[in-house]
Amino acid sequence: MKIIENNVYFVQKGDSLESISKKFQINPTTLLIKNNITPKMITTGFILVVK
Repeated sequence: MKIIENNVYFVQKGDSLESISKKFQINPTTLLIKNNITPKMITTGFILVVK
């Protein structure tokens, strides 16, 4: 798991919306809304705000 700063996550190979949500104990829908994205946009290298 690669965390940049305290609130940003760098998506790794094999990650999914569900696995990332579980890692950070955040609702998957909340994660999508917070980042203004769709599940298909979560790809390796994508940077997500998680906190």
